Amino acid sequence: MRKVELRMNEQRKYEEIKNLVNYGENKKRVALELGISVRQVNRLIIIYKEKGKSGFIHSNRGKCPTKTLDKSFSENTLAK
Repeated sequence: MRKVELRMNEQRKYEEIKNLVNYGENKKRVALELGISVRQVNRLIIIYKEKGKSGFIHSNRGKCPTKTLDKSFSENTLAK
């Protein structure tokens, strides 16, 4: 199993949800601290139980934006 590296915001969400599930804290307090709704907290709890730490990684990490132009195209337009 590979080591999962989370960014600061993802790590904070993971820690709060982990404490909520393990120690039975208040969902409203966690939602207020993270700046999200209770509904989103419930969604994160499901992700935590199914995928664990790796579920908190943003799905677009490491992907190139769809609107990115090819480098050769941008080099040709700048040369003119």
